[in-house]
Amino acid sequence: MNKLLGCLALSIVAPALVGQCLSAPATSTSYGNGDDFVASAGVGIDMGFLFPFAGGSFQFIHPCSNGYAWLSDGTPVLTVADYTATVAEFDLEDPRIAAYWTDLNLQAVNNADLLVDTSVANQCTVTWVNATLYGGTEIFNLQMTLDVSGQIDFGFASNILHTGNLIVGTAPGFGTGAPAASEDLSVGLPILTDMAYEEFPGGTFDLAGQGLVMVATMPGYIPAPMSIGCATKTTYGQGCTEINTGVYELFAIGATGTVGATGSAITFLRTGNSYLMLDAIPGTFVTPTAPTIVSAGDDAFGTITLSTPMPTASGVTSTLTVCTNGYIAMSANQPSLTADYSPTAAEFQAFTEPTICGPWYDWSPNVGGQIVTEEIAGIVYVTWDAVTPYNVATTDTFQYQFNLATGDCTIVYDNMSYGGASGWHTPLFGYTAGSGAGVDDVDFASALLNTVTIADVGAVPLMLDSNTPSLGGSWDMTTTNIDPISPIAITFLGDAQTSIPMNLVFGNADPSCSIYINTILGSLQGFPVAGVTTVSLPIPVNPALSGAVLTAQSICLTTTNAANLLSSNGLEGTIGN
Repeated sequence: MNKLLGCLALSIVAPALVGQCLSAPATSTSYGNGDDFVASAGVGIDMGFLFPFAGGSFQFIHPCSNGYAWLSDGTPVLTVADYTATVAEFDLEDPRIAAYWTDLNLQAVNNADLLVDTSVANQCTVTWVNATLYGGTEIFNLQMTLDVSGQIDFGFASNILHTGNLIVGTAPGFGTGAPAASEDLSVGLPILTDMAYEEFPGGTFDLAGQGLVMVATMPGYIPAPMSIGCATKTTYGQGCTEINTGVYELFAIGATGTVGATGSAITFLRTGNSYLMLDAIPGTFVTPTAPTIVSAGDDAFGTITLSTPMPTASGVTSTLTVCTNGYIAMSANQPSLTADYSPTAAEFQAFTEPTICGPWYDWSPNVGGQIVTEEIAGIVYVTWDAVTPYNVATTDTFQYQFNLATGDCTIVYDNMSYGGASGWHTPLFGYTAGSGAGVDDVDFASALLNTVTIADVGAVPLMLDSNTPSLGGSWDMTTTNIDPISPIAITFLGDAQTSIPMNLVFGNADPSCSIYINTILGSLQGFPVAGVTTVSLPIPVNPALSGAVLTAQSICLTTTNAANLLSSNGLEGTIGN
């Protein structure tokens, strides 16, 4: 990362003028809140230095709640709190500097304040904190700093706004000559008069989120926009999903591949707020000894009362609801209105209860075989014992095994035929958390080569967020929702935003994944704990870095897509105070 910082120092052109962030200095003196008032009841506040202005010098300032400040020698008490900004008044009244002269309100309900700071030698800073337009609700800050050199710095929050007339600039006052014309302060051209200002009609302001420096040339000023030096961060884009709330595969008639084949087993391990689905754990079929019949009907539901509550995606359940067509809801409620015998993806996605389909298929216990249950040593066994598929002579034997203490479920396939030949005999394997949860259509033959993770609630994207990157601090970037199978998460750094579908670069990437940084300046590796990791980039105390922009994006490993890769949203940070 030292190389990265060196690269940044060489490649980033720092703004020529950098101000301070709009937060008020901690040493500021409060002059209260309200509407249409002048600080200190109009009595001048001693700045501690002589400020050169319009051919003279002034040591006292009289800030007004309406975004401007009078200047004086300390003799007058200036109480006029004018809220109607006009060029004529600007020219004729006392010497004045307008940071953002319009009808402002410093309301106590918003913790607003008018602050003045003179703790820095030869500088005076006035901050309007939590101001609103009169009658408005949008809260913003603005700031003005006067320097002994005659320079004036203004700072404007990004959400600053006005609906009435607005004036920003300087006026010697007392009608010292014909009023100067309004200038465009943002273009940086010299203004040869001490009345140097811009008049903005209602709703027009091109310096929001910026600063403005007025370099005194005596007479006149050279105005120039500047960075206000605030450290900021923002997220953009959308990470792709780590784990969904369901998975399924709908097979062809009579075909299941290796899933659910004779002699195989599927396990759903309950881990916190998700299930891990895998086929690597051998299962043992337990022959029923003293079972109870669950249901003998065709296309019917039966219920099983558990001896102790079992953990599920919905919390716990004391009941299993069994459909004779192969699926079991871990709930006292049916997952669907009918015990449907013809599985479809749409119907599976509409299930309302946490349900395992292992598989969903058309069986007829009223013709042959039984569906039975018994509990042995804390394990509830639900067995399709030689049950025939609809309208054929073959039989299928398989068994759900629920561990009441852990919520784990293993399905053991003892003897399977899937002998039904009609058009609806298409086995559906899968799990859903219910309540219309989003589910992924997966290829179990490849997905089960690794662990498949299934969340209880919501499809959660890989997410990246941070603090603000302040000079002398560090940019702490936190990645969350990291797939449990990923041993690391990598955060890459760029210097601009972009948005490119990842599958244009990696052909097998998930279409919901995107690349959000323009280049790779460097990277940081984090080692997740419970799906979260934080990496930090130290920011030197180097004013040349103020205003520099960095972007970031994280990736982690996954088994939920063919590229085995998840990407986060983008993150942009601006280095500053």
